[in-house]
Amino acid sequence: MLVTPLRSYRRGIWTLSRQAVDRRSNTSVNFLRRKHDGSFHESGSNIETNEIKSENNPWSPTLYDDIVYVREPGSLRSKALPSNYRLSYSPLYEAPGAKYVALVKRLTLSMAVLGTYGAKLFYESLQFDDIYAAVTLVSCAAPAVYAQLKTRDYVTRIFRLYDKNKPQTLENLLEDEKLIMEKLSFTGGKTYNELLTITGNKSLQTVSHGSLDILAPYASWQESQNYPGKKRMFYVANDIGGIKMDRLWGIVEHNSGIDTGRYIEPQISASSEKTQQ
Repeated sequence: MLVTPLRSYRRGIWTLSRQAVDRRSNTSVNFLRRKHDGSFHESGSNIETNEIKSENNPWSPTLYDDIVYVREPGSLRSKALPSNYRLSYSPLYEAPGAKYVALVKRLTLSMAVLGTYGAKLFYESLQFDDIYAAVTLVSCAAPAVYAQLKTRDYVTRIFRLYDKNKPQTLENLLEDEKLIMEKLSFTGGKTYNELLTITGNKSLQTVSHGSLDILAPYASWQESQNYPGKKRMFYVANDIGGIKMDRLWGIVEHNSGIDTGRYIEPQISASSEKTQQ
């Protein structure tokens, strides 16, 4: 008579255990998907790591519906663009040293934190003069300050921004051409986006290097039209990205009065030739 209740009890325990395993599996899969959407890796590599978190994922299966976020100058938070905009399916430009620059940011910040703690120990110790604390603090914090200053405008990737409500024709592209400039954050662990308008932006020019380049941030482009009164800098390496980047460099150089043969007159195609996405 006790056999039937015992079997029912075992069956119930087995069912609860099975449900718990299924819930754990679903949770793990969803967590990995969230990590996948925020991971960063170059188009030439199939390896995804969590070294840099990015909001831009050209390999996302929901890229067409993903919301694009941009950050305005002086703001610490990003805001969403209208839902009719989407990223291009592949970046126009990928910085060759993005992960190395992120590593430099992290290492110098870590050194600054350890140096601050070491300076505190020197300062509180009766066996050392205060000069040791000052030297330790300056020598450990200076590399972090210098690295942040030089790499604050470093562009990791450039994406073209498309309007989903308009056909992807040459006319529509030239009528309102916008780019998403992806930059590294202060810690080097994440990226954020800045919106750059190309069409009619005469302020988009090359950066003229002065005699104090050692103290100036790395920058090759500058513009002040998108946000009047605020000049923005971008460091984009030359001769990377092929003909697509050569066209953009031609526009920037033309605005700066430089003729290298890369500028193409913006002619609207009568046949509505589709551009490559």
